[in-house]
Parts: sequence; C-alpha cells; structure tokens
Amino acid sequence: MSHLEHDAAVVMGAEELSRLELLPAELVYSILSHLSPFDLVAVSATSRTLYTRASADHLWQALIQENVPGIQVRTPAPCRSFKALYRAHDPYWYLPKYKIWFADVNLTGRLIIVRYDPRRGCIEGYQLVAANRSRTFQPWEANRNVSIHHFDPVVQLHMDKTMIQLDAVDSADSLAFDSDSPAWARFNTINLRLVRSRTSSMEGNFSRSPSPASIAPPKPSRLLSERQMQNYTDSMYATIFHTRVLSSDEIAFCASPKFPYGFIWPPPAIPSGHRVFGTAAKLSSGQHFKPETRPSSRSDLSDKAFVIKTWLATRIPGRAVYNMSVIADPLTVSMRNLPLAVRGDDAVDDALDDDVSIRMQIGQELATYATLDPKLYTPTKEKPFRGIWVGDYSGHGCEFLLVTQPDDETPFDAESIQPREQESPDEFEKRKHDETVYRGPLEAVKLTGDPNVPRGEVTFRVADLGERGLVNICQYEPFEGVRIVKSQGHVGSTGFVNDSFIESQLLLISHDRLAQYWSEFGHVSFLQRVDIDGFLAPA
Repeated sequence: MSHLEHDAAVVMGAEELSRLELLPAELVYSILSHLSPFDLVAVSATSRTLYTRASADHLWQALIQENVPGIQVRTPAPCRSFKALYRAHDPYWYLPKYKIWFADVNLTGRLIIVRYDPRRGCIEGYQLVAANRSRTFQPWEANRNVSIHHFDPVVQLHMDKTMIQLDAVDSADSLAFDSDSPAWARFNTINLRLVRSRTSSMEGNFSRSPSPASIAPPKPSRLLSERQMQNYTDSMYATIFHTRVLSSDEIAFCASPKFPYGFIWPPPAIPSGHRVFGTAAKLSSGQHFKPETRPSSRSDLSDKAFVIKTWLATRIPGRAVYNMSVIADPLTVSMRNLPLAVRGDDAVDDALDDDVSIRMQIGQELATYATLDPKLYTPTKEKPFRGIWVGDYSGHGCEFLLVTQPDDETPFDAESIQPREQESPDEFEKRKHDETVYRGPLEAVKLTGDPNVPRGEVTFRVADLGERGLVNICQYEPFEGVRIVKSQGHVGSTGFVNDSFIESQLLLISHDRLAQYWSEFGHVSFLQRVDIDGFLAPA
C-alpha cells in the first residue's frame, strides 16, 4: 500500500485513529525521527499503524548510525531489518559509539578499539599495540651528553587476538524489558560470541513480554586453545558484564588519595563525570562479583564502562589425573599469549556436558574498561595538542597517552590581541598565533603504563605553555625553531613506589609531534599523535 492509499484509508477510519495517526506519513516519520529507541518501542505498542511507522527501516538505520562512527551502515545484514539489527546488539551499541576503551589490568593496562563491522554485522574490539621501528639515537648538538632516541612507531590493531566480538543474534527482545524490571537484572550479562553470525528472525511484535526461557542467562562462549597438553583440553571462556555508575557520595566514600585510589575506575587523573568500581573492588573474598557493583535495573547501567572476565576451564575426561605441575602457577596463568580458536556450537557443548569429567577453572582475569569523553582527545584551534598519543618509553616500549588541555575559565578572545608599535604584519600574526595556541596548562596521562609509572597516572605536566613557562626557542638541530617549555616528568621505582616529579622540558615540535627532554636521565624521547579514526573501518 502506498502512502497516499494509506492516508486515504486513515481518513475513512478517522474515528478510530489518534491525531498522530491522522497526520501524513512524512510528518509522522519526521516526528518519530526525534525519538529514542525506547520511545519508538513505546509508540509502536499503541496501534498497528504506529507499529508499522515506528518500525520503518530508515528510523532504525539512523539510530544505528549514531552509534557507529567512521563508517556508513548501509545494510542490516545478517538481520532482515535495521530494527532487528538494533535489537540484536542492544544494549551494547555504546561500545562502538565511544570506540576507545582502556582497562585497569595490572600496572600496564590495556587499550582497545571497538568498532562495528558491517560485513558481518558484529561489534568487535581489538587491542591497540605499537612498536618502534627505529633503534638508533644521536647526540643533541645543544648538549653532546644528551642522546636523542629516534622514534618511528608502527601503531596497529592486534588482529590475532579478539578482545570483543558480539555477533548479531537474537537478544530475546531486550528492548521490550521494563527498564526497572527485576527480570532485566537476570539478563545483565551477555556472551562474547566469537562464532559466525546467524541471520536474525526478529520481525514479530516488538512489545511482547519475554518468556522465562528467553531471559535465562546464556552460556558463556567457548574459546578453545589450539594447544593441547597431555590428556586434557584447555578451553578459554569470556563473558562481558555490565557495571553500575557510582554516585558522587559513593565515590567520596570509597576513593583514596593514593594509588590505587580505592579501586575507582577511571582514576582521578583522567577527567570523567562517570566512574565505576574497578576490578578489585568488584570481587568478594570468594572471587564473586559483589551485588552492589552490578546494575539492578537498566537505568543503573553504565554506558561508559564494562567488565570482561576471561578464564581457562580444564576438562579431565574419565579417570585422568590433573597434573598441576604442568603449569607453574595455575591460579595466575596469563591468558594474553594463548592462541585462540573459535568454538560456538551449543550442541557440541551440550554433548560435552554429558561426559563424565572433572572441570577445573584456572587463570581467571577480570578487567574493568572505561572510555573517554571525546572532548578530551579532540583537538581544536585553541587546544591543538589534545589527543591520543603514543610515546617512547625506552626499555618499557611504546605506551599510549591521553594529552589534555583544560578549557579556559574565561573564554579567550583572540581579537583582544592588538598590534604593537613598530611590529610588522608578519610579526603580529605570529605573535597572535602563539598567544592563541601556546597558553594554559597541558597534562599527559598514561592509558597504558609500566611497572614504574602505571596506567592512569600522569606521565608529565606543563604548568603553562605561554610566556611564563617558556624556556627558549631552540637554535640547534634537529629542533631548530622549536618552542621549549618547562615541564615535570613523573618517575618511580618498580612497583610504583617512591614516585616523584622531576624537572624536565617539553619540545612542541608540531601539533602531531612532541618530545620530552628528561634532563636528569640525559635523553630526549618522542611522542606522536595516533589517528584513532583510522582504525574504525574494517579492512
């Protein structure tokens, strides 16, 4: 039926329709385009006509596109509609929306990029890694006792190790759940599906109530190690958990002024209005999640943090004896270097469950991930150094940093800068540029760290990029013409003990390249901006 035919039918049955339904279809679509997914679901439950309107593909395509930066989503595959695709990944669309996620793993941390792959209709996340291709250094002409460590980083996604993969499978009408329903709390974990996507068949009534079977927690996905040892199979499992946003009172009560800051994540060095309990704070003495750290309703769900749990489950068939000596420390064995193969056949899992065997769970790792406010890493004309950077930390390798420049308390007015007497136009334009760009503080915080200065800590800071912090304009190669400002570098002993800030200098080479002169150590190391958006489109 065309829109005109439908409108004619509406007029004929006007006495049974609401005023909204009496409007032309184009106006109804325009109104519905301003609604949230939950509002669309609510509207669709009121009548057949509005169900049809609220299920229009272009409305749900736009909602998906809002959560998928960097690429255009043109097809709902493997689902049959964009509405079904949205529902399949609900409530995890925030993962590709905020794209950058950093974890509280040990002292080193981890940085992952989450994106949407339209070829498979899945949400996937990979660790961002970097390596320095250059091993050379040269003396600095300004001081022959200072060595300049050359830096040519290769930044890439570690595609061999999938951190997150959520396939577009039926999520049991997750949008139909009452946001404050106790039933939803039973569904606040979802499998990390590392299996081939299955075509969704979710085209039925969008507002029907879930059955008890549909809200039963699903089994964790199975990851099988390619390596088999003796007479047992090593199987890796992974589950993603929601977490709860903390109130300001809870943060004030739990937070500590010293590392690890009461296990609040992200830590205080990273500006955020959205904090959660870190991994250590989530666990009871029995290594189970404390109930107070989990959301009790959908309104409690944090869309800026989540938890991934990975573990190794060992099955010993028959009367086999488990040889604990095979693994030196079976309770702390690392997951990170194991090659992974994918196994997602539930029928196989059920068959294995019937075997007479002993199961042992070892090597559990929990990691709480948080994201960043895009404003923190988006450069502007007046704050050009904001961004995600990769830095050279010598023996520790490459580490990722967040470089922040806080907003001015009073908005800066560039027009207030006036020419001086006997100042040429070129000199005036240069001074105007410098006073616009080089002013205020700058701070670099580690998103990944090392045993000396861990993730979440300030690595260096500058009190003022302007005249008060200016050391000089370098006259020596390879930094001739580069502005040098006073900075303080953060150092510490192994285990992050006896840390302190030492005097250093920051060289502002360009908006995409910086260098830190660690005067106490006699070397200059570089930092380079990372183009995060370059990793959002699957190859």
